[in-house]
Order: sequence, then structure tokens, then C-alpha cells
Amino acid sequence: MTNASSPQPPTPHESAPVSLPDQQSVPESLDQLLDEAQNFHEASLAVSRYVHQWVLRNGPSARELADVLHGKWLGHPLHPLLTDLTVGAWTWGFYFDLMARLTGSRQTQHLADRLIWLGTLSALPTAIAGLADFSAIKRSAASYGGAHALLNSVAWLCFLESSRARLAKNQSRAFFLALGGMLVSSLSAWLGGDLVYRHRIGVNHAPAANLTDWTVALPLDDLSEATLTPVEVGGESLVLFRHGQKVVAISGVCSHAGGPLGDGQRIDEWCVECPWHQSVFDLRDGHVVHGPAVYAQPHYLTRIRDGQIEVRAAGPGA
Repeated sequence: MTNASSPQPPTPHESAPVSLPDQQSVPESLDQLLDEAQNFHEASLAVSRYVHQWVLRNGPSARELADVLHGKWLGHPLHPLLTDLTVGAWTWGFYFDLMARLTGSRQTQHLADRLIWLGTLSALPTAIAGLADFSAIKRSAASYGGAHALLNSVAWLCFLESSRARLAKNQSRAFFLALGGMLVSSLSAWLGGDLVYRHRIGVNHAPAANLTDWTVALPLDDLSEATLTPVEVGGESLVLFRHGQKVVAISGVCSHAGGPLGDGQRIDEWCVECPWHQSVFDLRDGHVVHGPAVYAQPHYLTRIRDGQIEVRAAGPGA
């Protein structure tokens, strides 16, 4: 007689567990598709660089316009701020659209129509600001930026046709076009988040300046006149610049995309241009002269003692 408490041999289905096929979400599938779409990546990168070179070729006025679109005056990228208006208007417009269909309220429908039109019109400056940022996107993220732009374009066309249907009093067509626009814009919004949080587009790449004590950088005699000199001090990358007896220092990692400012080009008397995307910074205090960067470079105080250049982070009131 078998003891009920003794272990039982595994049945065949217990010893050979069934493995289920991997199931991917739509965003994950899109992610994989973009990683494998080399031709689309190269086409996106070509468009990006064409726009960037157009800005650089067309003089100060084009550069200043690009600075406005990047958000230099704002202190962070302009595009996300504008997307809040566009996507917010579309989202609330669709919500009131749905409520109007359920309740038959003409006032609610009127509000929905106005909001959809607002989102559709505001999408134009939003797209232009996005194009400015796309023009200086990191190479590795070009296909994601291109897909984000294409999806937004499809969503805009859906909402544009929805708006036209509203003028023609065809509310059913308007509603279903808005529904399509919402689905596409939601997928595009996911891609936008992926660009920021995974590819780090639009974030500050310059590390914080943490040298709180005066630290020797290098002998003054080793710093050539009017030459950008990259140095490592206390684990931090800096660029030193000497003009006569005046020495200045800023972070050597570009805030826009992490480019090496020490390999950059000196512009005018006191500015450095990043070699990656041509952001320009003032070497005296790190402020942005021209984008695509919108975040200032951390800068350092300098002094000369016993023939040595010493630096420390510029703190409040320094």
C-alpha cells in the first residue's frame, strides 16, 4: 500500500512544461522593427542632417530662428511644451466628442469641435519645433525620431479630416477619424517618451560640476594661448582656455548630446562650437550662444597659484 505522504512521480505533463510563444506588445514590435529597418534609419538620418546643414548654411537669421524653435530662450526644449497643447486639445476634444454622442448635447459637441480644431492648428508650430530638434538628433535615435514624425503626420491628417467633417456636419465621420487620430497619436506619444527616457533626447548630458575645493588642473606654462585644452580634473572633464593671463574653464561634455567640446572649434574670441551638432557656448560662463543645446555648460572658477592653474565649481554667489 502506498503511503499518502510519500512523493508521487511527476506526470508527463509536469516533467515537460509547455513553453508559450513570446508575445510582444505593439510598442515592443515597433521597437524591434525600427532597430532592424536600416534603410529607414539612413533615410531619417539624411533628412535630419539636410535640415541641420540648411540652418548652418543660411546665416545668422536662420540660426536665430532655430534657437527659438529649440527653446534656447526657454531654458529647455520648446517642442514638449507645445505637444502638451496639441495632444491635450485633441484628447479633451475626443473626450467631449464621445460625451456628445452619448448625451446628444449640442453644447458638448460644439466644445469638442473647437478643441479638435485647436489641436489641429497648434500641431503646425509643434511640428516645426519638433523638426528643429530632429535636425540635430543623435545618430542612434534617427529612425525613432523619423517614425515619431511620420506617426504624428498621420495623426494630424486624421484630425484635419475630422475637422473638415465637422464643418460638413458629418459628426459620425468626424468621430471615427478623431478615434483613428487618437490611436495613432498615442503610439507616437509612446515613441516620444522612448526618445526621452531611453535615447535621452532633449535631456541635459553635461555632468554636474562637483569640484567644491580648489584643485590643480595643470601648470600655467602648459596651457597654450588661445587654444582649447581638454583636461581631466578630479574625474571631471573640463575645457580650459587662456587669453593672456585670464584662464577660463567649462565642462568638456556638451549638454546637448555629450559631444567632446575639447575637440571643438573656437568661434569669435570667447566661444567654443561642439564638433557633433555645432552648439556654441561662451567659455567664460558656459551660457548657450547658439543651439541646438538649450542647457548651459557647468563652469568653473579658476586661479593661478605658484604657477599652477587651480579650478573649482562655480557655486551660488561665486
